[in-house]
Formats: sequence, C-alpha cells, structure tokens
Amino acid sequence: MAIAIFKIIMHILIVSCVFSPEPVTSAVTSEQLAIGLVKKGHRVTVITAFPNRPGGKLYPGYTRSWRKVEQTEAGYELIRTYSWLSTQPTVLSRLLENLSFGVASTLNALSIKPDLVYANTWPLFASGFLTALCSLRKLPLVINIQDIYPDAAIELGKFPSSGLLPQLLRSLDTWIAHQSITLVTLSENFARFYSKTRQVPPQKVHIVYNWLDDEEIKPGSRIGNFRNQQNISEDTFLVMYAGNIGVNAGVEFVIEAATKLQDLPDVLFIIAGDGSCRKACEDLAQKYELANLRFFYPLPKEEFSEVQAAADLMILPTRKSGSLTSVPSKLIAYMLSGRTVLATVDEESDTARIIKEARCGVCVAPEDPDAIAKAIRMSIQIPDELNQMGQQARSYALQNFSSQVCLPKLISILESAIQK
Repeated sequence: MAIAIFKIIMHILIVSCVFSPEPVTSAVTSEQLAIGLVKKGHRVTVITAFPNRPGGKLYPGYTRSWRKVEQTEAGYELIRTYSWLSTQPTVLSRLLENLSFGVASTLNALSIKPDLVYANTWPLFASGFLTALCSLRKLPLVINIQDIYPDAAIELGKFPSSGLLPQLLRSLDTWIAHQSITLVTLSENFARFYSKTRQVPPQKVHIVYNWLDDEEIKPGSRIGNFRNQQNISEDTFLVMYAGNIGVNAGVEFVIEAATKLQDLPDVLFIIAGDGSCRKACEDLAQKYELANLRFFYPLPKEEFSEVQAAADLMILPTRKSGSLTSVPSKLIAYMLSGRTVLATVDEESDTARIIKEARCGVCVAPEDPDAIAKAIRMSIQIPDELNQMGQQARSYALQNFSSQVCLPKLISILESAIQK
C-alpha cells in the first residue's frame, strides 16, 4: 500500500527592521532566512525599511516612499516602506524610528494573508503594533528577541527604573511575549530571563544564535591589502574594533585605553566602522591628540574579512549596564575571522561564557580602560598563544554561529510553529 507524503507549503511574512544591503547581523540573518525558506518551497514576503543603518543615512540609489515592491532574484517578494531616519542616538530619534516603522510595516501587512509571521523588528512599539494585528487576525507570530526591553534601556539610563512608565513597558513586553506562539532568543540568559520575569513557558522559548556567513567572513593573512593601504608595518601590533559605533558600543573606553599605551610605539588602534557616535569618538581622540589611534569608515560587509584579518587582537567593549542584557553580534564576526578577542564584559554574561568555552580570548571588567591597557600589554608578549586562540575562535564559531548550523534550526522552528 502506497503512503502519500505531503509537504506543508507556507506563506511566511518576515517583518525585519533591518535588511540587506545593511551590514547588520540581523539584516544578514533575515535575508538568509528568506532565501532558505524559498529554497524549501515556501512562499516568502519581506517587509523592511529603506536601507540606512548603521549611520541613519539613506543609501545612495534609494528614495523613500510609502511602499516599494519588488520580486527578488532569490524568489521572495520584498516590500520596502517608510521609516524615520535616526541619525542621532537620542531617545526621541530612536522612538520616532521605532514608531514610524511599526506603523508603516503593520499597515503594509494588512493586505497580506500569510500563514505565519516572523518578526525581527524594533522592540515594544513596532513589535507591539504587529502583535496587535496578528492577534486580531489570529495569525501565528514568531518573535526574534534581539535585546531585552525596557530593561536594557533602563540600565542605560534612558528610562526611569521605577514608576508607572517602566511598569507599563514591562507589561507591554509581557503581553507581546505571551501573544506570540514562539519566542526565538539569541542566548541562554535571554531565554531564562523571559521564562523567569515574563512567565513565558520554557517550551515556548527557543535559542538560536545570531549567525554570519562563514563563506564571506574568513581568516586571512595578517599582512595583506589593508595594512599596505593604511601604511601599517608588519611589526605593528594592531588592536581593532570593528562594527557599529553606537551609544551602547563603549568605543570611548577603547580610546581611553589608547591614551595609556602611548609609550609603546609599535601598538596601533584601529576603530573600523560607522555609527551615530563616530563623530563624538573622533572628537575625543582629537582631544587626546592620539597618534596611536585611527578611524576607518565606512566598513562594507564585503571588506570585513580583509580588514579584520589585519588585526592581532579584536576588542569588544561593552558598558556595565549592557554586558548582561545583550550579546554583541560583532563577537561572531571576530570569531569567524579567526582572531583573538579581548572583551570587556561581566563574567556572568553570555559573551564571557562563549569566550571561555571557545578558549578564544580574554575578558576584563566593563568600562575599565586600565584593565584593557593591561590586557593588551600582556597580549603583546604571547603571539603564539594569540594565533592558537584565533584558530579556536574560528572552530567554535563554525560549530555554533554558522548559517549551516543556525539557519536550518530557525527554519525548523517556523515550520513546527505553523504545524501547531
């Protein structure tokens, strides 16, 4: 007797606040998810903003409008919609970006009848609008949690720690979490947080690390084009920060550390990337008249490998308030590049746990330029160990943060969610 096997074909709506060609990790994962779902036979529609991250400036060749629809070569439908361009890291500017994309993306979703909605959007307000729509239309919703709000904002001093406002925002976040059919978090700490403080059943929370394309970001020669172009000698010990220079990045602590290493002529700091705080960081470096620190921007994603390969040590600063409530995506890029990581994080953070498990770097306390400078002085003395830790970083990243590992897991979660 023949047994018929039926494959469920879904129409999945992906709402992503960032998307290709933006060089942001969750933009990469959203695009690869869309491509991966199409390859499995599903119909996919993506709603996103016009590209402007990380600097908040509209990319050349784009003009903002309410709705621009295109059919991509990969086979998914792409809808770009209006969003406020947040060029300044202020609460008002970020709120306007959040609200504008939330309203625009939700209204654009009204004309779409998907089987499942996957949200990788701004927290609380944009996600709240979309959650309300899914709730009214009884659409299963899967939400990807990239940061914990309002708690992260409270710790950064953007919101008061007590009173009616944080209580309302926590209630909103709890409602959103409970309305979704599944939560996807990027770390163990995030999963525990939602189970403990938002009372989300543990079986409803899944952990899928952010990932990057390990074919695009590869280890390379330390002495390559970047050093030649920047006139950096082979003997120079290069300490590099690469990524978005935003409010939470803590780049100013790297600059402070550079002031403490001016006695070492063969040590050079490179701050590679752009963002809302880049100009302020440049002004700070000029104030100190640092000859041992340079800025390099923009940093297109196609140049990640070449630029990071030139480094001897990749530095990952965080603030005290953010080291427990966020997992910097740049950690993945550093590790895929096969470079040792110096991280300024809380020892209980997921970042510290990953670095210890991978044996790929050193962790010091956040916001401590003296500790950073001391760790760099020690690192200079152990070049062979740095090479070994870099190899271990790449190996661990391939096993945990590659698209081959994470993408099938996320697709499986979405397919299981619709079958529920």
